[in-house]
Amino acid sequence: MFTIDGIKVECLLVPGHTWGHMVYLIDDEYLFTGDTIWFGADGGYSFISTLAEDNRLSVQSLEKLEASIRARKGRIAVITGHTGWTDDLDFAFAHRTEICKPFTRKYTDPEAPYDGYVEDDDTEEKARTRSLKKKETLK
Repeated sequence: MFTIDGIKVECLLVPGHTWGHMVYLIDDEYLFTGDTIWFGADGGYSFISTLAEDNRLSVQSLEKLEASIRARKGRIAVITGHTGWTDDLDFAFAHRTEICKPFTRKYTDPEAPYDGYVEDDDTEEKARTRSLKKKETLK
């Protein structure tokens, strides 16, 4: 943990996607997960199986991350590297024991500006002009 100009940055090791993969919790409010979590339309999964160095380790790391985040007080926004954000931890960790296997099932959200696999409509203009929307809670 360190502070930059009054901003607290906590680094959490979550190996699996890569051996040294890290997530960053900023001021106990914003969790930047990068390629740790993939939000499908029905909640979060361990990131895309074909892009992980160790899928089993990814799931274990996500489980530990969830326990660490849930133990904290206050609302935390989970911000992914590709599929948006949510402050609903139930949604974010809905499928934490499952690996996103994109070639066996379609996980993508048609509203996402980028889905990683269907790239025919991913343009720079679209990426720069569409803001990410909060994922709604599924009930």
